[in-house]
Amino acid sequence: MSIQVAELYVYPVKSLRGIKVGEAILEEEGLRYDRRWMITDPEGNFVTQREASEMAKFSCQIADNALQVSYEGETLSIPTTSKKSMVRSVQVWSSKLKAEEIDPAISHWFSERLNRNVHFVAKTTISKRSKRLFVPPYKTKLSLADGYPVLLLGTESVRVLNDKCPEDIPADRFRANVILETDAPHIEDEWGALTIGGSQLQVIKPCARCVMITIDQLSGERSKEPLRTLASYRKKRNKILFGANAICVKEGLIRVGDTVLV
Repeated sequence: MSIQVAELYVYPVKSLRGIKVGEAILEEEGLRYDRRWMITDPEGNFVTQREASEMAKFSCQIADNALQVSYEGETLSIPTTSKKSMVRSVQVWSSKLKAEEIDPAISHWFSERLNRNVHFVAKTTISKRSKRLFVPPYKTKLSLADGYPVLLLGTESVRVLNDKCPEDIPADRFRANVILETDAPHIEDEWGALTIGGSQLQVIKPCARCVMITIDQLSGERSKEPLRTLASYRKKRNKILFGANAICVKEGLIRVGDTVLV
């Protein structure tokens, strides 16, 4: 069986719902528009579904040069090229960088709906973020993602999980960028260099998972699954592994249906 791209997802705002797309441009920081915006607390610390599961109920689209965020029937349109109003110091795990708040009114819109004081910021050229690697090329650029530019996931890994799990777990729980049609579970862990369309990626390591995958990506409701089931067969050195972290080696276009050369 040849490996093909089954689905592609872009997550413009860190921890909000993703966008299913037919094609995407892979850049060194990840898929274009992926994790380029973020919600922070007043001190600049990133806010995610881990502490605000309500964020799963915000959906995103990118159209007409604007990021459109919807919540319970309301839609906010944010121009992707809008002038930024204020530079803010922000932090994603150990990474400290400068980001730009687009408009205090936009931050207020999110604050009201999340019932907490937050700022809505964009990653721009004002500040760079990089990730050190333990294998060549030893360094890569990074967006506002947790740790790596791209997350890969095989369909067979999801199927085997659902065979074992008492709850039906959709693939969107894992917030992968590239879902690949595979014929064996967890083979994405073992890959090295990949060519997809005009792009090339390098798998760095299996992805360690957290409580994020227990949150329903439509309702925001929490469960014990699939972490409990995964812990029974995917736990290694006290980490639960599912999917694979990858970096961009060569920028290019990726389309659903593309054959993957491993």
